[in-house]
Amino acid sequence: MALAALESCFRAVPPEAIPAVVDCVLASSSTSPSQLFHSLLDSFPKVHALQPNHGHGHAVPLSHAAALCHLLSHLGESKDALRMLLWTVFLPLLLREDVQLQQQVISLMCDAVSSNQSWELLGETILPFCIRSCAVAMDLPITHEYAADDSTMYYYLWDWDAGDDHTSEAGLLPLSKATTLLASLLGHALKRRRNTLSLLQEDADASLDSLVKNLTWDMSRLVLKMLAHGQEYRSCATKNLLHPLLISITHVSSVTVKFGTVQLKLSRSGFLESIWNSCVSLFSLGRAERLDAYDILSLYFSALKSGQQYAVLGANQVQNFDLRNITEFWDELRRGLVDKDSLVRKRAFYILKISLSIFSSGNDENQQCSARSPSALPVQAKSNTAVTRKERWANKEAKSLGVEEITQSGEHCSSGQDRWKVFVLLYEMLQEFGTHLVEAAWTHQVMLLFESTPQGDYLNHISYRAFHAQMESVEGIFHWMTVLWECGFNHDNPQVRCLVMQSFLDIAWEHYKGYTQMIPRGFVLGPLIRGLNDVVHHKDFGVGGVYNSETIKGAERFFSNYARELMTSDRLHLVWNLASAAKQDSFGRAGLMTLAFCVASCACQSDTQYLSCASAVKELAKCNGDISIAVNATDLLDALWILSERSKQHFNPKYRLKVCEQVIKAAASLISAADIPLTQLLNFISTIPREFTDCFGPLRATVQKWFVQKNECFERNTLLELIDFPTTFMKHTGVVGPDLYDDDDVGAWEAEARRWSRALLLVTSEEQHFKQILMFLEKCGNKLSEHSPMGESVQVKFFILIFSLIEELEVQQKKFVYQNNIITDGGSEWTNGVEHCALNEKLAKSLLSVLENMVVFSKQSCSVFWLRSTDIMDLPCSVKGKLGGPSQRRLATSITSSVLQCVWSMRCISSVVSWCKHYTSDVSLHSAFSFLWEFCWKVIQHCTNATETGAELHLAAYEALAYVLAALSAAPISDFLDFVEPKQINRASKFSWDHLATTFLGNINSLLTNGVLTRSRRAVLMCWKWLCVDSLLSVSCCCDENESQLKRLGPIFSDSTLRSIFLDITESLENAGENSVVSILRCVRSVLGLLQFNMMNGNLSSLGISYEMMMQLVESSWVLHLSCNKRRVAPIAALLSAILHPSIFPNLEMHQTNEKGKGPLKWFVENLLNEGSKSPRTIRLAALHLTGLWLMYPKTLKFYMEELKLLALYGSVAFDEDFEAELSENHEARFEVSMLAQSPNREFTEVFINTELYARVSVAVLFHQLWKQINEKSCLETEEALQSGKLFLLKLLDSAVNDNDLLKELYKKYSSVHRRKVRVWQMICVLSHYVEDDIVKEVTSNVHTCLYRNNLPAVRQYLETFAILIYLKFPTLAEKQLVPIFHDNGMRQQALSSYVFIAANVILHSREPVVQRNHLNQLLPPIIPFLTSHHHSLRSFTQLLVHCVLSKLWPILQLENSEDPFIERRCFQDLKKYLAENTDCARLRVSIEGFLDVFDPNTSGTPSGIFTARPESSGFECVPMSVLERVNDFLNDVREELRHSMIKDSVTIKNEDLAVGKHEMEKIIASQDFQKKIIPQRDRDCCEEGLSNGAIMGNNDISRLLFEIEEDDEVFNLAVESRKEAAETVRRSQQELIVVASLVERIPNLAGLTRTCEIFKAGGLVVADKSVAEDKQFRLISVTAEKWVPMMEVPVESVKVFLEKKRSEGYTVIGLEQTANSKPLDEFCFPKKTVLVLGREKEGIPVDIIQQVVDVCVEIPQLGVVRSLNVHVSAAIAIWDYTRQQRLQSQ
Repeated sequence: MALAALESCFRAVPPEAIPAVVDCVLASSSTSPSQLFHSLLDSFPKVHALQPNHGHGHAVPLSHAAALCHLLSHLGESKDALRMLLWTVFLPLLLREDVQLQQQVISLMCDAVSSNQSWELLGETILPFCIRSCAVAMDLPITHEYAADDSTMYYYLWDWDAGDDHTSEAGLLPLSKATTLLASLLGHALKRRRNTLSLLQEDADASLDSLVKNLTWDMSRLVLKMLAHGQEYRSCATKNLLHPLLISITHVSSVTVKFGTVQLKLSRSGFLESIWNSCVSLFSLGRAERLDAYDILSLYFSALKSGQQYAVLGANQVQNFDLRNITEFWDELRRGLVDKDSLVRKRAFYILKISLSIFSSGNDENQQCSARSPSALPVQAKSNTAVTRKERWANKEAKSLGVEEITQSGEHCSSGQDRWKVFVLLYEMLQEFGTHLVEAAWTHQVMLLFESTPQGDYLNHISYRAFHAQMESVEGIFHWMTVLWECGFNHDNPQVRCLVMQSFLDIAWEHYKGYTQMIPRGFVLGPLIRGLNDVVHHKDFGVGGVYNSETIKGAERFFSNYARELMTSDRLHLVWNLASAAKQDSFGRAGLMTLAFCVASCACQSDTQYLSCASAVKELAKCNGDISIAVNATDLLDALWILSERSKQHFNPKYRLKVCEQVIKAAASLISAADIPLTQLLNFISTIPREFTDCFGPLRATVQKWFVQKNECFERNTLLELIDFPTTFMKHTGVVGPDLYDDDDVGAWEAEARRWSRALLLVTSEEQHFKQILMFLEKCGNKLSEHSPMGESVQVKFFILIFSLIEELEVQQKKFVYQNNIITDGGSEWTNGVEHCALNEKLAKSLLSVLENMVVFSKQSCSVFWLRSTDIMDLPCSVKGKLGGPSQRRLATSITSSVLQCVWSMRCISSVVSWCKHYTSDVSLHSAFSFLWEFCWKVIQHCTNATETGAELHLAAYEALAYVLAALSAAPISDFLDFVEPKQINRASKFSWDHLATTFLGNINSLLTNGVLTRSRRAVLMCWKWLCVDSLLSVSCCCDENESQLKRLGPIFSDSTLRSIFLDITESLENAGENSVVSILRCVRSVLGLLQFNMMNGNLSSLGISYEMMMQLVESSWVLHLSCNKRRVAPIAALLSAILHPSIFPNLEMHQTNEKGKGPLKWFVENLLNEGSKSPRTIRLAALHLTGLWLMYPKTLKFYMEELKLLALYGSVAFDEDFEAELSENHEARFEVSMLAQSPNREFTEVFINTELYARVSVAVLFHQLWKQINEKSCLETEEALQSGKLFLLKLLDSAVNDNDLLKELYKKYSSVHRRKVRVWQMICVLSHYVEDDIVKEVTSNVHTCLYRNNLPAVRQYLETFAILIYLKFPTLAEKQLVPIFHDNGMRQQALSSYVFIAANVILHSREPVVQRNHLNQLLPPIIPFLTSHHHSLRSFTQLLVHCVLSKLWPILQLENSEDPFIERRCFQDLKKYLAENTDCARLRVSIEGFLDVFDPNTSGTPSGIFTARPESSGFECVPMSVLERVNDFLNDVREELRHSMIKDSVTIKNEDLAVGKHEMEKIIASQDFQKKIIPQRDRDCCEEGLSNGAIMGNNDISRLLFEIEEDDEVFNLAVESRKEAAETVRRSQQELIVVASLVERIPNLAGLTRTCEIFKAGGLVVADKSVAEDKQFRLISVTAEKWVPMMEVPVESVKVFLEKKRSEGYTVIGLEQTANSKPLDEFCFPKKTVLVLGREKEGIPVDIIQQVVDVCVEIPQLGVVRSLNVHVSAAIAIWDYTRQQRLQSQ
């Protein structure tokens, strides 16, 4: 019965009342406490089985446990009962998921254990169970024997056995619950222990103390293990165990535990050191682990901050571990503060601040006043420029944050704590606040921190402990300054990055001796170099071809000071590190240039061997662990080689010259050429563009001097090694038997020989040096026949040496020929040229002496081409199935070696023959030509054997044939015919070129189509095919002096042969490979030229090129163009010169449209330009070629009006500065561009070759040159040219008037519409010469239409220029059209300004005096009234121009001697005097000095006048600043000055009374016209007006009026009362939201805010000046909203006072701003009484307002990249969210 009664009470009584209920049951029944206890204990499993949501849930089991605990007190000391209670009741309850229940159970359990003084029972039951659960969850070993590893020893597992039948591993707790339970138990135990100690009980429970210590030991072991495990375990340890464990450590000085006979001890210092070691191991693992380590440190410092600092730090005892003196701790903080992850930075900064607040406390008295007096250091140069308004405001806000707090304190020295304040302030500025505050803080504090460095030797920090060394030593200060600099370099805002970089580079480092070496090397080589690579620091880089910037100069100064005191070995290591950065990081153009200058600056320093400062720096480096890696000269040259190589990606020659100049300077300063192996030296020189080191190159002398310098420490002579290079190059490899080599080997030999020949001719030109080389070559040549022709590499190397030497000499010869055309006076360079010619002759003589042996050797070696032995021709199994292997040739290696030997022998002989024919006509040359021709004919007639090896051998023969034909085609035609004509008796028979060509094409096409060669090899064969065809077709063009003989012989190729070649070309074009594009297009060019030549030379059978043939060609070439690389110049230029051939272009059939469609050339040009708009390079080359052709054939212009318009309006933002560089480096590209038709004015257009202006400049020059030819009548197609010019002009004018883009009047400056308008009117100005009587009416009509429209000044100035040119050409039109316009009172002011400018220039520049005087009399008077115009710009503009006219043409007026009325003379004289002497007019004239003289009737309509950039040009489309634009700028400046003056004066007279009383609000609301029916004020005014007119009214009328007024009194009173009630209703309906917009300055934003506040019924809008509501723009946007929303005026200076007053009235002040602590808008609940503060458009809310007045800041969550909304948009979102919340609350 008692049990049933109790169980019924468990459901109805709370657990707190259970003890009383139990006592009642015991008192009213005979049941003993023991019986009741065991009965309840037995029934608990049934109660525990109830689900939490069933019945009373957790209350019943908890009440059950409370009853058992109360009964336990009646049983006396019964540990067995308590043990059963723990296992049976408390453990099952602890296994439940309810956290609240768990805490109640733990509290109840601890009460029971404490009351029974049986804490050891917890150690025998619950605690071992939890420890075991954790160990099993982490798979830790559980041992009962000590194994010398205390990390696995747990006290509560030592003697505990799980076989207690109460639990098993299947019922163990999960890790999170077990750790939570352990933490709670330790917390409760600590609390009870503190209570016991606070009561000073002598009989304190020893078991409780033992439990706390033992549990602390076990938890410490667990924590360390969990920290070493994965993310889940570390998170569990930091969230649950670590904090209570640290608290326990603070209360327990040490813990000693015994495991059998072994005694282990846990000390505070040891545990904290273990925690730190765990953090160290986590820092380097990754972001997540690093954040975990920061969480651990945060908990550690939180424990210190919670008042337990003395315990953890170990006051009054010596500690072995102190985190503040751990150098790695501060290093890790610095790394965290500059981490890329913002969360890592925030955590690191938090730890820094909390650690400083702990470590700095109590140490102030120990800090010495060690700062250097400002006078002790050279003061940084300060600018004397005036402080701007923005800077003043920023400085004011910065002061509110504590900036200048230290400097204003009057102390001349600062402690480390002061420096920490400065650092924290600056770092917070960089991370949290706006740009303006960063500027202010940086300006005030950086130099303060920099100049407050300690006095004395800068190595004195070595004696400091780590914490004091951070801000008490120079090195420590610089380590923390690098954190600030790096944060600034990586800031999101480019303005901040520029500010920080500039401040760093502006430091006068030369005044701070030794300070640069204090900057960590890692910062210099890492963040600083990466920061210098930022493009924002090089805004002017590359402008105008100047590749420099202030940042580069500053970096050069810094690195010069940085390396000045370094020893040579240290400098070598520094330069190596800097140069290696080019390999590790990707550098932009400016960044790479900066790096090159820094490298050169460090290298070009005097040697420092025994300076004390240098040795001190070295000692400092050792202390910091900065041990230099040994770097030798070879390593450094490799790094410099990489730097030079990286410059190749930036093709501009001026840019590369500067980079290479710095690289050579660095190499010459630190490296002796004698220290470097010759191969590496040659490789380095090869990276320097040859135009810099060739004859007349700017770097030639520098490289020569460096190359030949001798090192006294070495006996090596680089020059002698260079001369001996052929000997070492041709040494036998030492392999027994023939050498085997492939194309890769030969390619490497060729590259090496080319590098040698270039260096040889660069370094020396002395005869004795070359004599030795030539003798060696002659010796080797004479021994050619002695060697076996099969497989020896010596012969191939010999041919490679000769070929590379000839190739280099040819390049040098071309340079000398080019310079010979420039240099007229003799000099050293020309003397060198004479020596070079003598060298060429000597080489030719030496080569002729061995030419015969070379021919003999080649005849023997070429037999491999004709092999027919099947056992050799079969492809070996090792090569079968491969696509090439080490070589692309599918041949056995032995055959490959023989083939390469044959190819190079033929290539070398061809090169020698071509070279020697310029210097001699020896008989051996003729025999060599004969041999080449015999080889040529044999290869062409040879038929391929149907095997892959035979096909490969034939392909190799064609490869050799290409070189042979190139040499033969360059020979004089007479010599050529001598050895190609058959030696027959019948001289009438002639050699047939047709047979040669057809045989060649037939055999090679058969080889291509028989399927024997693989696909890749067919592509190679195709390339050789078209090279051979190109050489064959070039035979007729080899020499001009043989033209008569060529005509005598007749056509070389017949039309049928040419047409077959043409057909082959068109079939091959669509599938041409990248390597064969140029050669096949050259063949197109040659075929078209020969077909036209045959037709023009009277060949009746020749039909030339038909429409169908040309259409087929252009369609195939178009497919080729679409697949071509648009970045290469040569293919594009070859395509243009081939398809748009000068011999085909005059044929009108190729352009005009017929029944078949568009002409082929018209179709091609149209598609090319439309597709080429994506490729600036294509447009540029097309404009060059087409304008040249159009100039030669003007009759074709009429077909290309749309294309001309496209070129005239073309513009691309792409900057293609590598175009010119590719022309200078690539001979093929240079040749193909030379084949294009030349520009009409090449000298002028080449100025724009690397700009987007090139296309339209070319078109402008075309029409200007055509007009010159029309005037001079030097053009055969004069009429066609004139009509084309008129047609193009009318088309552009029609576009300007009717085009959807060009007729727009509202467009942004520098937008695409703005650019198109400028371009079209620039071209129209150039075409002004083409205006004649037949079109002048239509032209002027269109011009007036455009002048009337709104246009930006950049466009209007070209409109005005064109109109002036027309009126000067047609003087009678000026008066006829301009005078009515001046009398039109409805004309727009902007248009009038343009017409005034036009009229003034027409007057000033009229050529005939009679016309000028007539213009003066007719046009000046209508302008004079505009001097009084209300429009300020028109008035000022007119004053300027009238003064200009009067000052220049005053004598023409002759007013002094005229018979005009006296008053008219006086008016003009006084007007002239006023305009000349008035101060404001004089200021205006000075501000635009030189602008009025811009127009010149002779040049303003020419390309040079339109496109030549003036010094004042903005760089936008070559558009100079217009006169009107300059006048407007002047007036804006004056107006801004006046506005600031008025604001300054008005601040002193503003109403300071900010109170808006209730009666005033009612007055404001009551005065508003709500219904617009009865307006008392208006009725009263009308009444008074009626009374005043009573004198003329009769008495009856007055009486009637008075009667009516009295009759309406009652109605009037009712209306007033109704109005008051309505006003009160409106006031009550308004929300208690006040929007403060005093900081908002822009009128559109204020007007929009007013409208938004009215819509959402805001209680008031606060503005800085209420008069803004009268502004026209404000009213246009607000749409009368200002009449319905209460507006209050609070000046900016009084905003803080107003907000404080509103706070006192119960309002919550909320700032709409992004700060570190801002709350997201969607998570914020607005109070009903809210003041919403808005910030400035750019700077936001001042920080002093945020810190002192604002209660909370909210921000709008943003997902995009731009981190800022418009202030009106932001306010509207916040106001609506406030309204939404209030509406929800009201519902």
